[in-house]
Amino acid sequence: MPLVKSGSKKAIGENIKMEEKTKPKNQAIAIALDTARKAGANIPKKGKK
Repeated sequence: MPLVKSGSKKAIGENIKMEEKTKPKNQAIAIALDTARKAGANIPKKGKK
């Protein structure tokens, strides 16, 4: 099933759940946030430590 192209918290959560079925958790989160950013959500990129 394709990822939901939206920046809402619900859409991001659904995308993480879908991606966690086949990928590690951190990678699933990164993919979900990237999809939300491309959809226009105002999510800052992770800063350097």
